[in-house]
Amino acid sequence: MPIRQRFDTLLLDESDLEGLAFNTPIPFYDVGVSCGNPMEIENVYPFYMMMPDEVLGINDTFCTRATGESMIGVGIMPGDLLVMEKVAEYYSHDIVLAYIDGEGLLKTYYVDENGDQWLVAANPKYPAIKLDGSRRVYFKGRLKHHFRQPPRQSMQSIVESINEAKAKMKQHVVISEAFRSLVTKPECAEKVVTRLHELSDGKQKPRDMMMPMRAAMEAGALRRPTWAEYMSEFGCNRTSKTSLSDYTDPTKNKFEDDPQFWVMVDEFLRLIAR
Repeated sequence: MPIRQRFDTLLLDESDLEGLAFNTPIPFYDVGVSCGNPMEIENVYPFYMMMPDEVLGINDTFCTRATGESMIGVGIMPGDLLVMEKVAEYYSHDIVLAYIDGEGLLKTYYVDENGDQWLVAANPKYPAIKLDGSRRVYFKGRLKHHFRQPPRQSMQSIVESINEAKAKMKQHVVISEAFRSLVTKPECAEKVVTRLHELSDGKQKPRDMMMPMRAAMEAGALRRPTWAEYMSEFGCNRTSKTSLSDYTDPTKNKFEDDPQFWVMVDEFLRLIAR
């Protein structure tokens, strides 16, 4: 029996996919396709996800996610992952992603005995929509399968968080020339100063902010900065001129009783030894 016959019911769960290889990338539009009122998704940039060939079939496919409750009568719940296939022809009773004046929604396509065309919800609370030519309508795809998945953070928010973190890391790597000259090995300047930022980021107390600086000095990776050099890299909101002078003074044993200080010293020794 061909494996595709396992998928006749549309709804797939983990047992249906057991043993299958997720080996084919398809576009994933991580926004909700409304099962109730139309919403715009046409210009959303797709991510890509891997799916088994046995699920996809021969037509071009893409994925999106359902919202709303108008299709619960056919088992499509809010949050379900929808696998849509692009086909040349649509038939009565197909569940389709239809665009009405540029806005997409999921409904059952139906042709009645008079030849009139409708988009019909599977929930009596939502009225049927007659396709009478008064609005621009076209079909984007036909539902092939849907997956019941637990709630999860959207791909869009994950990517935005990662991009924000990358931008912050990139800012750290942009080292001021005044501070770069303090690193004893110029070829290690980027590694040393980036690590200084990482170790002091989010710290509030002058002691905590200055410990990485002093550890780098102890390791011989960094010369003692002046206030102007420190300001050029870290800014005035980090600590005071007095704190900088006090905590980076090599004649004062501010950190020698702190085991974490010596861990940092060893780390900076390794950075400049590479």
